[in-house]
Amino acid sequence: PFESFGAIQSELEGRGIEILSSGFERIPQTTKALTEAQMADVEKLLEKIEADDDVQNVYHSMVEV
Repeated sequence: PFESFGAIQSELEGRGIEILSSGFERIPQTTKALTEAQMADVEKLLEKIEADDDVQNVYHSMVEV
């Protein structure tokens, strides 16, 4: 869990394990099913959002049916 991130990092470093990189990823607990047409529309929107220089990450909970 997110709350344990620092403790896990400290434990690994304490055991002499070098951490080359770390980060967080959001994983949905539930998903939303979309049709192929809906998914195409959403993908266009996501591409526009991701093209913005200020956007670092984009997460969603959609799956194609």
